[in-house]
Amino acid sequence: MILMRDKRAIIIKSPRLQKIRNNLRLLLLKAARTERERLYKEWRGFLVGSEGKRHSIKEFSPDKLEQFRNLQEQEEILKSISDRSICKCIACGKADRDMVYNKAYDAWYCTDCYGLERSVAQRRTKTRERGSKSCEEKALEEHSKTFL
Repeated sequence: MILMRDKRAIIIKSPRLQKIRNNLRLLLLKAARTERERLYKEWRGFLVGSEGKRHSIKEFSPDKLEQFRNLQEQEEILKSISDRSICKCIACGKADRDMVYNKAYDAWYCTDCYGLERSVAQRRTKTRERGSKSCEEKALEEHSKTFL
């Protein structure tokens, strides 16, 4: 397993290299989407039989249920990997931007979204009050710390 440094920015200035990077990202995302669609159709086939009749999960044999759950799990893992990869921003979903890694979330943000999160975190830090905090305020504070 490769461990990334926190707040690692990958910035490409050359327009030609940016175009290559963007096309490679789109190619990888398309391949992941195609594989996810294949897995989705396969596990949906368990629910709707060839005769068009809908089957309940309760009717599945233990082996069939295990196959069904494995397909669902594989599709979800692939979705998570592609969402958190450098291929696209986890916040806005854009794939044509320079990226910054946030180790706390194990995800990549485009420089625009990362800058926005960082400025919001800095404002929160300046205006936070002392005293008891609600669970929501504590969660926001923890979120903000990852961008500072």
